This record gives sequence, structure tokens and C-alpha cells, in this order.
Amino acid sequence: MRKAVLITIVAAAGASIVGLAGCGTGTGKEAVAEQKSNPAASQNEMNPQPRDKVRQGGKVTWAIDSTIVNFNMDQLDGSNGVGKWVIYAMLPQLFLFDARATPRYDPDYLTGEPELTPGPPQVVKYKLNPKAVWLDGSPITAADFIAQWKALDGKNPAFHIAASNGYDQIKSVVQGANKFEVIVTFAKPYADWKGLFWPLYPVSTHTNPETFNDGWKNGMLTSAGPFRMASYDATAKTYTLVPNEKWWGNKPKLDQIVFRVIDDNAEPTAMANGEIDLMDVGPSADEYNRVRSIPGVDIRVAGGPNFRHITFNGASPMLKDVNVRQAIAMAIDRAAIAKAELGQLPVVPVPLGNHIFMENQNGYQDNSGVVAYNPGKAKQMLDAAGWIVQGDKRVKNGQTLALNLVIPGGVAVSRSEAELIQNMLGQVNVGVSINTVPTDNFFDKYITPGQFDMTLFSWLGTQFPVGESQSIYRKPVGDKVQQNYARVGSDQLDHVLDQAVQELDPRKAIALANQADIMIWQEVHSLTTYQRPDIWAAKKGLANVGAYGFASIPYEDIGWMQ
Repeated sequence: MRKAVLITIVAAAGASIVGLAGCGTGTGKEAVAEQKSNPAASQNEMNPQPRDKVRQGGKVTWAIDSTIVNFNMDQLDGSNGVGKWVIYAMLPQLFLFDARATPRYDPDYLTGEPELTPGPPQVVKYKLNPKAVWLDGSPITAADFIAQWKALDGKNPAFHIAASNGYDQIKSVVQGANKFEVIVTFAKPYADWKGLFWPLYPVSTHTNPETFNDGWKNGMLTSAGPFRMASYDATAKTYTLVPNEKWWGNKPKLDQIVFRVIDDNAEPTAMANGEIDLMDVGPSADEYNRVRSIPGVDIRVAGGPNFRHITFNGASPMLKDVNVRQAIAMAIDRAAIAKAELGQLPVVPVPLGNHIFMENQNGYQDNSGVVAYNPGKAKQMLDAAGWIVQGDKRVKNGQTLALNLVIPGGVAVSRSEAELIQNMLGQVNVGVSINTVPTDNFFDKYITPGQFDMTLFSWLGTQFPVGESQSIYRKPVGDKVQQNYARVGSDQLDHVLDQAVQELDPRKAIALANQADIMIWQEVHSLTTYQRPDIWAAKKGLANVGAYGFASIPYEDIGWMQ
């Protein structure tokens, strides 16, 4: 599934290959400042260093902008992207990805590449590394895979899942020749099968719905990665990770990774004061300009699969009418938003015209024409929908067209975008109230339960853009929205998305994905505003971490250069 994040890829822990980060090394601010083109999808900058060039010991303090509501990433409240950076250091991922998003099996968890029989039926056989164990010493086995499939296939509503993507295409998961062999048989072809079963959770927590939904709220229940959770300091808002004594792979270089919760706007000051070593700059020109002037700090840039967007709540009384949503969309100048937010950054400020593919990805085409900026037509459509201008407002049946735009506190980018939208919609006599809410409660108290008319945040993409988008755009069933916070969809869209993920020919899959994207624009589920810059600030000498883009983060190789 895609991960929602406030300011703002699937990554894999357990990397034992040096230099997995690929193309870039950490460049200085001078080099980045001269760049004025979008990074290629294959570009990243993590200062990749061989393990023998990284000293043993020390700690890294990594800034995150909100607390983690649930450490179960499969649970609806656990799909926040911030948690990913913490959790991936501690749980199994089956594949490692290079900067071009090319996967290969992770030898810490698998003994070889899984065996694929295209079928029909499509069958995948995994052979697990017998050395791989959970924190209590119990081995990782087929039982863990079986439990994860049953929890996430969407058939048991007691499991409050974030997404059933791919798991609902599986017919069976069984043990093979022994407990270290897993055989997955699909009812329908599923092209993105390598995106399943990671992060992997244990059978002990994915069998009981109560444990699945609530057991991970207060912290990690186990670990099977290079690090484990040592403590959470609620006062300092810090999560401290230490090396996992049961880890069977390469020994982590760091003694500690400390994830510290800091308001987005305060992170540059913390970096200047030496309080943090790593921060996600993202699309904030203010943060970028502040951190690039700090001595001893690298700016690292990647071509990541992440984007900013405006989601409309189609269940809201004000926005149930698709014609009203289309009119509102036509009154929003996405190009102006992109220019305002990205103009001072080392990227091209262009609006994003696709919900599935990024501007620098193979398959991208601009499908946004149906809601192209046209405030004159927007006024006409609102008039036709019965919203008549009275004074400076629009009124229908005694009710004023006024929208509640919910944003998280302490996020300058969201505030700036919200004010631009408020002004634009004011030009067509639509009122917008900007409701700033606590960052820590943004998703679980407001977005997930639908307490908004419009909202702003980022989606963090993955190496599997088609399959992992289903949970966002699939038609809700009752109150089971998964990640479809817009609460709109159609059977036809679901059918085309299903066809896309079942299509094993990449060219045909891309064509189907774009067909689905056109429907998403027509439905006005959400407006993509711009591809979110993957820009990070890191202390000089910090190796094997930063702007990773599509690549895996080799947590055990993160550290300080000799």
C-alpha cells in the first residue's frame, strides 16, 4: 500500500550488499543548487559506502514529524509513512531494491529467488532462511505467511486493514515440503506479487483481530530485523532503536538510531543546533533554504515516487455531487500551487497529471484535462448545480457552500497550500475554512473517520505503483474504506484496476493503469498537485542513508564514515 505522510517507498531492511543505494553520493549544497531538472527515477543520494569505510558505534538522530499511532502497518491507523522509517529497521522485507527499483531477494530472509510458475494458476514458492528468527527465538515460517494472508484478504471485517491489495487475489497459502517452504497460489494473476508479505508480521499477532488492531498501538511486539525497539520516551518524544541481539545478518554499525518527533517547521533549527543528524526536507522551500546554509550539512536529492495532493471527501454533504467536485477542481490552479511551492527548489515546478505514475516514471501521461483550470467554467457549473451567488457567497436551499479544509499543525507546506486554495476558491464564491488540527491526531481522528471536506498530505509511493494504488481508489464497501479517504469509486474503476494488476505484459498494464487514472480524474477523487521532491538534509559523513528514492535503506550499514 502507499503510505500517507504529513509533510511529505517501500524500502527493505537487511541489505547486505554494499552500495545498494546506487547512482549518487551525497553532494554538497552548491551542486544541488545548480540543478534545475527533475531527478531521474533511477537517481538517489545516500552517500553509499562499503561497510569497512563505516566506523563501528555511535548513534544517529533522525527527525520525524509525528508520533506513531500504530506499529502494525497493515492496520488502517498504521499506514502513516512516518512509521515506515522506524518499523522497516525491525521487521522482515523479502526483497532489496536498487536505485532503479529493480528487486532481488534478500538473503537474510530467503535462500534464493522465489520460484514463479505463471500458470494458470500463478504459483509462487518461497524458501525461507532457517536462520531467520523473531525476537523470542522462534523461527520465521510458513505459518507467518498464512496468518498475514488470512488477516489481509479482506474477508474478515474484524481485521481493520489498511489494504487488501494482492492478498485478495490469493487462493491459498500453504506450507510446502517443510515449515521453511511457502507455496502461494493465486486465484487470478497478480503482476506485483513481489510487493506482498513485507513487512512480515508474526502469526502470533496476525491471527487475533484484537491483537491485530490494538496490540501494536503502544510499541513493537517483536523484531526480526537488524534493530529492535529499546524504549519510547513520551516526554522527549523519542523512539530509541538498538541492535537486535538475535539478528543473524551483518552486525549493525550504529549503537543507536534515535527517531525524534519534531514539528516540521522546527527541524532546520534542530539541525543547526546539532540536535538531529537527518531530516526529510521534502517540498518546503523555507526548510530547504534554511538547511542548505548550515555548515557541515549535505543536501541529498532523489527521484522518488511521492506526491502531494488534495483529497475531496465525496461523502460530505457539500461534495457528494460529482459536478460540484469537478467545478471546485476547475477553480484550483494546480500549476500555480506547484510554482509557489517548488519554485525555489532544485526541481521543475510542474503540476502532476497522474495519480499512479510520477512525471519521471515510465508510463506517465497527463490525464488531468477533464478538470483543467477554468474558473469561468467552474462558476457556470456551480450555477447549474443550483449554487447561486448571493453577495460574496454561494447559496442553495438556504445553505451556504462552505468547505472545511483540514490540515495538520506545524506543517508550513500544508498551511501555504491551504491558503492558496482558500484564495482560489474565494474567486468563485466558495468559502473555505482552514481547520488546523494536532499532527499526532490528524489521520486517526480526522482523515480516517472522514471528518473533513478537503485535506492535504502526501502519498509515499512504492516500487509497485499499480497494485499499491488499489487501496486508495477502490470503491468503499460500507464503512470499509481502506485508504480511500475520498470515499468515492465505481465498479468500473475497480474492474480496470483489477485488469491492470493482473496484466503481466508491462505495456498493457501501463495502458490499463492510465485508463483507470482517467476515471479517477473524472470522479474527482483527488487532485494531484505536484511530485513531492525527495530532498533530505544529512550531517556530512553520515553514510548509507538519505534521499533513497526507490532504493532500500540498508539499516545495518548506516553509520559514520571512518
